Amino acid sequence: MSRLAIICLQKEDALQKMAEALAVGAKETGADVDLFDASVDPAVLIGYDAAAFGLGEASLTEEILSLFSLSLPYLPGKKCAPFGAVAGKEETVESLTRVGRAARCVMLSSASTEEEARALGGALVHKKEIRPDLKETVPIIFSTITGNGYKLAAAAAEAVPDHVGPYNIRYITDEVIDKFDTFVLSYWCNHGTADDDTIDLIARMHGKKLIVIGSLGVATDTAHAAKVTENVIALASEHNTLLGHYLCRGSIDLRRTFARTRIPEGEKGHLSPERFEKQKQSLGHPNAEELEGARLAVAEFLKKA
Repeated sequence: MSRLAIICLQKEDALQKMAEALAVGAKETGADVDLFDASVDPAVLIGYDAAAFGLGEASLTEEILSLFSLSLPYLPGKKCAPFGAVAGKEETVESLTRVGRAARCVMLSSASTEEEARALGGALVHKKEIRPDLKETVPIIFSTITGNGYKLAAAAAEAVPDHVGPYNIRYITDEVIDKFDTFVLSYWCNHGTADDDTIDLIARMHGKKLIVIGSLGVATDTAHAAKVTENVIALASEHNTLLGHYLCRGSIDLRRTFARTRIPEGEKGHLSPERFEKQKQSLGHPNAEELEGARLAVAEFLKKA
């Protein structure tokens, strides 16, 4: 079921009525709706599929843009729209739209009447139904910059009898997410967790069953690998059911990291020659043994589905 967050920046009767109309329109599509005031913690929006921001007569441009900007890390790929007393605030609405699109939000047109708000509620969310004929089908999705993610995804495909893909993560829409129940996600490690595209995709998933496989540039018996595993498991389990996680070593793009050895020591991004030599050990990974490990792990995880 879709979830819509409605945030009203002012406690004005006209705005509250529009928020109620918007909620009605969303509920008519089978969505869950929660209303928040300006004190909302933007982090809660990670659990929603769409968000509407209500502007009152007394709303200040700085206040609106500040709250919206703080919310953007939790809204990529999600539908968003302003509503309320938007007449006379055209520049503010245009700024919201421009900033939202830059942050990869799907920005819809604003609503200024109760009738428009009700229609907007229906447009922001849609009923999520798994197609019966695809109930047993498992999409395999990969994120990659070096090819590691695709190699793992291809190995996983051998263990999933009824699968589609592997598909590049950049092409996965909400409509694709809605059609399936179980997913295999292949990621690469970035800053101690999954890459940004995988984080964004998982944030758009709710109530799904996930098998998550990934690679990182160091050995898997290190403290760094343990931290990556911990972070990814927490990410995948927050709003979904994690069937299993597999992590192996993957090749590092040495051409990209070698450039960091030229950054002076002490400056941000510097990579020492010693660390660069260690990175060379990643070449050739994931190897045949690690790919077979991914295949066996996915086959075992699928039994939980």
